[in-house]
Amino acid sequence: MIRVNLLSNGPGAAPAKEWLPREQRGAAIGLLMLLVTAVGVGGYWWYLDSARASAEVSITAAEAELAHLKTAMTLLDRANARKAELNERLGLIERLRTAKRGPLSLLETVSLSVPDGLWLLEIKQTGVAVQIEGRAMSLTSVTDFTQRIQNSGLFKPPVEILTTTTELVEEVPVVRFAIKADAAAAPAAPAAPVTGQAGM
Repeated sequence: MIRVNLLSNGPGAAPAKEWLPREQRGAAIGLLMLLVTAVGVGGYWWYLDSARASAEVSITAAEAELAHLKTAMTLLDRANARKAELNERLGLIERLRTAKRGPLSLLETVSLSVPDGLWLLEIKQTGVAVQIEGRAMSLTSVTDFTQRIQNSGLFKPPVEILTTTTELVEEVPVVRFAIKADAAAAPAAPAAPVTGQAGM
């Protein structure tokens, strides 16, 4: 009987070839680990480079926005300064108008309060103090005038009669008087003395 051994590893069979010899496996594994490390380092470097580029773009955009905001802030500061200047001018104009209205209101009120038989010689205003001098045909006219200007609301009560004297004007006896009153509200700005004179 003839026996045939078909097993490859049997005696006399050729050894199987290995893809990577045993003595080179360590070097191959080391090379593979080196390649993996290189790929990881390269990927991480690429990530850092991308992050740096993105950060630079963000910084550039932020700097541009900051420059824009600084320009806007400068314009806003100028606008606020201009507004404050205009408000100050408007306030000054209003104070001047009020200061002008004060003497006009005083003269108008006093003029409307003058009764028949009385005329004014002088009106002086210093701050809130007002002094009025004039002549009248009788003491009744003086008291009527005093009562009228006190009731006008422009002056604080009481309106005082300082002096009354009798004098002759063209051989006619008249009463010379002086009245003192305080304005109900102080003027917005110091007013120059208001003086008016008339003769009989």
